[in-house]
Amino acid sequence: MGTANWINEYLPQLAAEGYQVTSEPDSEYNCIAYAAGETDRWWSHVERADYYWPEHASRTPSIQSLMEVFAGLGYEPCEDARYEPEFSKIALYADRQGHWTHAAVQLPGGEWSSKLGPDEDISHRAPESLDPDFYGGVHCLMRRPN
Repeated sequence: MGTANWINEYLPQLAAEGYQVTSEPDSEYNCIAYAAGETDRWWSHVERADYYWPEHASRTPSIQSLMEVFAGLGYEPCEDARYEPEFSKIALYADRQGHWTHAAVQLPGGEWSSKLGPDEDISHRAPESLDPDFYGGVHCLMRRPN
């Protein structure tokens, strides 16, 4: 996979810490779907016929709604991002208004992976590698047994 020039421009912290593009752009799915293990539909609280949102979660932009989504998939809050082979981990991001902005998933071995909107999937060192000015900060980490 080639380097995504837009990533270097808009996510300078990520570029400085290092990342690897792991897929071509794909507008079929987003970061929330990717963190939930799906790559065939877009997950969003916005009510549109082509968007999916689980019925068990509130349909709002609140980070609490996103936490409900993943709690319904068996995730519970956890303390840190250290790799634990017996668990799958995700990081949920929010902006200063408390609206969810992104989700990342931990890969086997401890690196992290993000789907960047309709663009590429990337691997990166840590949840905090993503620029807070672009994605907000890590609101919480969650895990579920494998």
